[in-house]
Amino acid sequence: MHKTIIDRIANSYMKDAIIILLFFLSCLAATASRTQVTSAPDINFRSWGAGDTIVMKNGIWANQAISLKGTGTAAHPVVLEAETPGEVILNGSSKIGFSGEYIVVSGLYFLDGNLSGSAVVEFRTTSSALAENCRLTNTAIVNYNPTDKTVDSKWVSIYGKNNTVDHCSFENKTNMGTLLVVWLQSGVTVNHVIADNYFGYRNPNLDLNGDELNGQEIIRIGTSDVSMTTASVTVRGNIFEKCNGEMEIISNKSCGNLFTNNLFIECKGTLTLRHGNNCTVTGNYFFGNGISETGGVRIIGENHKVYNNYFERLDGTDFRSALSMVPGVKNSALNEYFQVKNALVVFNTMVNCRQSFYVCGYSSGCVMPPIGSVIAHNHVFNELSGKNNVTLVPNSQTPIDVTWKNNIMNQGTYSGFSYTAAEVITGKDAKMVRVGTTTDIFEPASTSALLDYTTNEYGEVSFDVRGRTRGTSKNPGASQISGVPTIEMPSKLTAGSFIDKTPSNAIEIDYTGNVRGITVYGKIISCPETGKLQVFNLQGCLLLQAQNTNQLSTNLPAGFYIVRFITLSGKMIVQKIVIL
Repeated sequence: MHKTIIDRIANSYMKDAIIILLFFLSCLAATASRTQVTSAPDINFRSWGAGDTIVMKNGIWANQAISLKGTGTAAHPVVLEAETPGEVILNGSSKIGFSGEYIVVSGLYFLDGNLSGSAVVEFRTTSSALAENCRLTNTAIVNYNPTDKTVDSKWVSIYGKNNTVDHCSFENKTNMGTLLVVWLQSGVTVNHVIADNYFGYRNPNLDLNGDELNGQEIIRIGTSDVSMTTASVTVRGNIFEKCNGEMEIISNKSCGNLFTNNLFIECKGTLTLRHGNNCTVTGNYFFGNGISETGGVRIIGENHKVYNNYFERLDGTDFRSALSMVPGVKNSALNEYFQVKNALVVFNTMVNCRQSFYVCGYSSGCVMPPIGSVIAHNHVFNELSGKNNVTLVPNSQTPIDVTWKNNIMNQGTYSGFSYTAAEVITGKDAKMVRVGTTTDIFEPASTSALLDYTTNEYGEVSFDVRGRTRGTSKNPGASQISGVPTIEMPSKLTAGSFIDKTPSNAIEIDYTGNVRGITVYGKIISCPETGKLQVFNLQGCLLLQAQNTNQLSTNLPAGFYIVRFITLSGKMIVQKIVIL
């Protein structure tokens, strides 16, 4: 198992690198077959072959239903690309489906559409014509919603096998329906990769009682009826920011999936292992920033492994705590709750979380408590004593069977939970200090008391959250005290599409300051507060500016522009915009 998980992480990175290399080589090899197109029929009524490159002409593509069928090879894929990435703008009811083998779709911008009832992007053209070894990359879907928010529709539906969605941006989905779904066939292992994408800004649709409606996840892998299928999907290097559709940010409904090195920022929900078994959650970051209902990982089912994850200032409790285990239904149906069995929760760090562990042995209708599970070598660090470290909800009929071992918890409260000195060690000074990464995290200093509690257990945990070698003296928590980091936390500079990351030559654009706070409605540009607003063309020439304002009405022609906004306090936001 140790080698299998490490190989999957390494192979997923290698697969991306090979695909990128082959993509660029194919562009060189296929120049003789470049075809520029101006509408969907130019694409739909041809069968495309290895080495063909289809170039979509820059401009507005309104109400275009693209159906691309092609058969490429690994060395010479069929490529559908924008003439200029981000300057092919699809809106209205535009959508795309593609099927065949070795197809790459790149550089498209779905913006402010109103497509209703079907997916924006599908890895198929009919129910039987699916995609294999295909790729969606450097593409953005932003504010692409039907007028009626109750309509259920997806933005991306992945069918087939061995497909990849990478370096794409998905923002502001407002209607019902999961944003990205991996659809499975019973017994078919699909081996998809979802990597280096940006998912942002989803608010929930509520029922009449003000509760979140079900079915508003960001990613769902499988469905309950095929949840015992081994999917082997890798979800890696993605950013999830303010994804608040429902309790399940990611809903795992299949077996054998890997979730690694993802970044969750102020998401009111959890990475939920809802159905299926044998999944691994490792090397992820969860930042709640004190926002209510922000959570971590929720475990249901058998043989899951959760290790090397970092949780900070999550404010959720119970099943939205940093780490929760859910009781099961006796003789559970596929769409109910399977008992937690043989879960391994080790080497995780919880910092200033409202509730770090919630292990529930009983709730209404769920009477099968977690059994055969281990919670060991974790580190809970609280700067205030009022945080809850552990809450146990007992089962009066069947006891919870969870082994606790060598968990370091400096201070905090406990509910329904008593422990021995071997299970939980309190009062130790871990000497936690802020360390600069994409987002700063707490890590133990070289003189930390964690050095007194090292272990050589769990060979599969051979590196820490930042890729440092664990060796034979693994200290508790997600971070090894010594060693050189080899894995970077996801960043907005590397995750998501590059469509809005094209700096001009004349003005300096600091994308680390881009908080996506500038909005455009019609020809009116709005900013989040009062300040100085400037509009440049893509060559960096100043076109318009206004002082002491948060809104600017323009008569600019349709196209792309750079907006620089400087607040009264001196904070700068720079963002690429499109005026339709």
